[in-house]
Amino acid sequence: MKPNCFKLIRIPSLIIVFYLIILLLIPNIIFAVPNPPLDLQRWVMDTLRKLEITGIIDGFNRNSLPLSRYEIAKILNQTEIKINLGEVTPSKIDSKLLEKLKQEFNNELAHIPILDKESTTIQDSRLRVDGQIRGTEKSIAPAIQSGFHYFVGNKRNNLTIYSELEVSNFEQKQDYIESYFLPKSDTLLKSADQRYKKWHADYVVDFKRSYLQYGIKAFENTEFNLLVGRDYIYWGTSPNYSVGISDNSPPFELIRLTGIIPCKVGTLKATSFSAQLNSTWYDDGTNRYLAKRYISAHRLDYKVNDWIEIGISETVLYGGDTQTVDWHYLNPIIPYYAVQYNAVKDDNLMLAFDGSIKPIVGLRLYGEWLADDFQYQSDSNDPHAVTWLIGFEWYPKHLKRKLGLNSEYVRVNRWTYTHLIPDNQFTHFGTMIGHPIGTDADIFTISLSYDATSSTRIITRYSHQRNGEANVKDRYYGEDYLNIPFPSGIVESLSELRIGLKYQPNSVFNGSLNYSWRNIRNEAHISNSTIQQHRIVILLAYVWRN
Repeated sequence: MKPNCFKLIRIPSLIIVFYLIILLLIPNIIFAVPNPPLDLQRWVMDTLRKLEITGIIDGFNRNSLPLSRYEIAKILNQTEIKINLGEVTPSKIDSKLLEKLKQEFNNELAHIPILDKESTTIQDSRLRVDGQIRGTEKSIAPAIQSGFHYFVGNKRNNLTIYSELEVSNFEQKQDYIESYFLPKSDTLLKSADQRYKKWHADYVVDFKRSYLQYGIKAFENTEFNLLVGRDYIYWGTSPNYSVGISDNSPPFELIRLTGIIPCKVGTLKATSFSAQLNSTWYDDGTNRYLAKRYISAHRLDYKVNDWIEIGISETVLYGGDTQTVDWHYLNPIIPYYAVQYNAVKDDNLMLAFDGSIKPIVGLRLYGEWLADDFQYQSDSNDPHAVTWLIGFEWYPKHLKRKLGLNSEYVRVNRWTYTHLIPDNQFTHFGTMIGHPIGTDADIFTISLSYDATSSTRIITRYSHQRNGEANVKDRYYGEDYLNIPFPSGIVESLSELRIGLKYQPNSVFNGSLNYSWRNIRNEAHISNSTIQQHRIVILLAYVWRN
């Protein structure tokens, strides 16, 4: 055993002084209102998910994200109506969580009656600056997140402008804390593009999300919106990571079209987007070229009722030295498989199905299945390249909905996310677009959460992950796959136990403390190589506003 002890924490003194000066000055120069943009509030989605499972809120397609602030305000407004009519009775803890959400979105909730009027137009602009102190066992340093949100519109149409900025010397991920506990993956593909350049003291200034969004209500209760810019996509049922389009990779530069269509039974949400991925260098010693890479995807998400939601999506990733946008992949309704088959092309096409069901109030069962390459012809000698996950979330009634249990198993078979053409592997800036464990791997997780108060949540989590020797750079060249075990080669296994505490009394201050112990066997696929690690992450944040 080789213990990896905590290293001495280093504090860049010059940056701390600068941070304190900004802390004193910003409240006097930033004109912000009490409601910050949603995108920097992870607790909002966690709370919505719990209240949806416990039957307090409904009426939205939760497996197609992200949601806008006004979409969430409509959900809260409908929930308030149901409670007033006596259709649902929230528990004491759920009532407090719902009140926190209403405080967060009180501005949008106040605008709902105005938006219902035919000729009235409202304007709403906000700027949030979130100062943070982030710490790990290796370093501690300040960070700043800011988000500008502008909305103008009425019942028939609206325009949203949003821009989110992060300044920090930590990993530039959507969820900084969760990403720190992920095992560090190898560089999957040499990029010809630069995602961001480090600044003084390894700081990075990154616009993580920035877009224009225009929405229109074309028919009665039928809504369409067009988004252009940089944004994340998340399609799937898991509260953690999806096996299809996940938010594990950096955000996409995209054009996205979304439609919400009420049906006689349930609600249909249709989404289609096209994006340019990072360019890559291809060099096999003989040929060397710069590959342009693109991704297009469309999805149908059908919420049958408050108990059942199912989805189907199709994704195509393509690239090459002379590659440009394939216009037939921009068509939001044509099947990609038919296009590829008729054109005799070899793009990386994936088909995914997912669904969730609530058999009883407080319990949600969910699953996802993705086929990167599925052999439906009986004479095929190629392997299935599929991945899937199953899991459940449970908030027992007899514990007053304070305790939550989540368990999940994910399996990504060998050759999933890969492609014979290196330019077409399922990555973006060297990061998996799908599940972060990559190919030839599986993971089991079980976690307990306890809401001690509406502001304090205690979380414990155990996970066991296995990684085979294959990765997304390995391609199928006719191996005897029936005799290749899963996972393959010398299997690296990682067991982790994590304990965390989140505290958020209001939308102004929040903090969290997370500690994990992990044991890695056959590290780097070397037999009998074992290492133990301790990891700790501390986050303190304060929102500056008048």
